[in-house]
Amino acid sequence: MLDFDNLLRQLHRREASELRLLPDRSPQLILGNTASRLDLPEAPAGWLSELARQLMDVDRAEAFSQGYSVSFAFDWPDLGGFDMTVNGTPDAPQVSVRPQIDRTTFTIDPSMAVVGPDPGTQAPSALVEALAKAVKLGASDVHLGDNEPPMARLAGNLVPLKGLRISAMPIRPLVEVMLTTTGRRRLTDGGAVDFSFSVEGIGRFRGNAYRALKGYNLAIRSLPETIPTLEDLRLPRSLTELVEFREGLVLFTGPTGSGKSATMASLLQHVNRSRPCHVITLEDPIEFVHPRHTAVVRQREVGTHVESFATGLRDALREDPDVILVGEMRDLETISLAITAAETGHLVLSTLHANRAHSAMDRMVDVFPEHSKAQVRLQLSESLRAIVAQRLLPQADGKGRIAALEVLRNNNAIANNIREQRANQIPSVMQTHREQGMWVFERHLAALAKKGLITDEVARAYAGDQSLFQTYMQS
Repeated sequence: MLDFDNLLRQLHRREASELRLLPDRSPQLILGNTASRLDLPEAPAGWLSELARQLMDVDRAEAFSQGYSVSFAFDWPDLGGFDMTVNGTPDAPQVSVRPQIDRTTFTIDPSMAVVGPDPGTQAPSALVEALAKAVKLGASDVHLGDNEPPMARLAGNLVPLKGLRISAMPIRPLVEVMLTTTGRRRLTDGGAVDFSFSVEGIGRFRGNAYRALKGYNLAIRSLPETIPTLEDLRLPRSLTELVEFREGLVLFTGPTGSGKSATMASLLQHVNRSRPCHVITLEDPIEFVHPRHTAVVRQREVGTHVESFATGLRDALREDPDVILVGEMRDLETISLAITAAETGHLVLSTLHANRAHSAMDRMVDVFPEHSKAQVRLQLSESLRAIVAQRLLPQADGKGRIAALEVLRNNNAIANNIREQRANQIPSVMQTHREQGMWVFERHLAALAKKGLITDEVARAYAGDQSLFQTYMQS
């Protein structure tokens, strides 16, 4: 009978990349690109079934019994961590074991260092069924939880998706087969994991798997398979002026799910078609894949091609870019490097979680220590080019959502208010410089309401300054 402990020790001692155990065949070690058969007895199917059963938890065992491939991490005494994938049938499983990467040495799985999102990721059939139904209904998002009915977001509201197999399934086994080794480890450690994938004939999606009080959950966003234009998004054509700068910082703000990524992708596509330049994107995950046009576009995914946004930005400064897209500015180091890149002759596009354009500056400055805030304000006053704040609102006809925007364009008055820490006076400047392409939310909300695209009630609910909104409604 085979000794699993001995097999793991041979895998470790010979520094192999994989141990393969197939029913009624001798074990194999993968050394480089070569499969080396060990001089050991064949692995009985019953022994493999018992081994897999002992290492799996209840959820994974249930998923495997229903025909799903199962992937998970486990620790072994004296040898450290391993990742196991089990395919086949419960009576004759096929087992693959890989050593985990040492976290003190690597943070990225070298085997996943691919040019773009992994085209080989296969979504489980039950998930495909749910996504197909959601897409047919026109849903923007799907929410799944352990043994809970799936929910879809239609025109901004959550509605149940009924009659689906996935309703009674645990989420973790469904997700793990779609993740890299690094992603599975992060999920095991209790973190949230972002990833993207495609389903042939249905579409492209962005997923976020996370653990909450009642178990594992999965939020999925449907992505257009083709990059939308500003006309598709019903956004002003004047926004293309924001990516015609040769250097500086352009920010897109708004809550999660407000369409910032789609707007940036549309503007980046404009750059791609109109400028012979080098574009580097840092995304988590890659959502829209940009084909080759006039520009050279290199897309890097955090967690797959680069450790973090900050690391990617630092690398990008040595890679001769003209335009750098940073998916999100989350921390002091990323914000500092983005400002530096904007000051040193690069056009930097990024997103920030802020509800209004004028509040974005304070959000950026507040992450810095007190002694450096004055210097950061000075840098922002000189490097900032524009801020677009965005919200998605339900349409009056109930058939979708439409974006309401606030646009700030830096000028002498704006720059002076940034330096002097007078962000509260910026909205007044925006109202009095309409000829420079600036407007506040209340103005756009009133315009959308008067065109009948949103109801007066919705417009009024999102207006921060009710008296200003009323003035625009009456003008």
